[in-house]
Amino acid sequence: MRKPRLVEDGVYSVPVILSLPLKPRRRQFDQTLLAAQRRIVRFADKHGWRKLTEQSFFDRARIFDTKADFDKALAAAAGLSPSTIFPKTYSAALENRVLMAVSPELYAENYPEGVEENSFEKLLSHEIAHRLHIRVLKGNEDAMGPTWFYEGFATYAADQFKEYALCPPKPDEIREVLTSQDRGSYRKYARVFRFLVERAPIDRLIEKASAKDFSDWLKSIVFA
Repeated sequence: MRKPRLVEDGVYSVPVILSLPLKPRRRQFDQTLLAAQRRIVRFADKHGWRKLTEQSFFDRARIFDTKADFDKALAAAAGLSPSTIFPKTYSAALENRVLMAVSPELYAENYPEGVEENSFEKLLSHEIAHRLHIRVLKGNEDAMGPTWFYEGFATYAADQFKEYALCPPKPDEIREVLTSQDRGSYRKYARVFRFLVERAPIDRLIEKASAKDFSDWLKSIVFA
């Protein structure tokens, strides 16, 4: 299988493995993968991280037309039991330098909250954004912070839930997100994260995310 080919700074053409019914749409998926990378390059450039995008984030991509096939491939990539069933809304992942996703139609069906302009492109960008986040942290994945923070970072980088996130969160919503220990609404994460970066530099937020007093520090900023 061929190696990633540099198309432009930070953007690579990679082999794409498609489920049989999706093969006639190869050009569409090739173009979407390029657009997803460009989205992350623009974001990185805006925040002074352009150099971190020079090396490719993944070596190939796989797009599935069934959720069962996606779950099976993801479980194998993650070293989990082949019978592992992921949540219905779990639609993409980047594991072992392979970017995997369900088809755009399946994504829209299983996660209607995520439907917006360029939503499939943004889904792919979201997964790449996690890898950018780790590079910002110099490879220290354990320093990514709580779930809401690193998922919020990825939604922000990919510009997901744009219209929803533009509406400022209410105080109760902020408290709910900051204190939650369980995986929750990505739309709320997007709204709260966007709200926070308007009040503190994103570099500072990333630096503080793994600290024990992170939530208290954020509350002091928001509710002071």
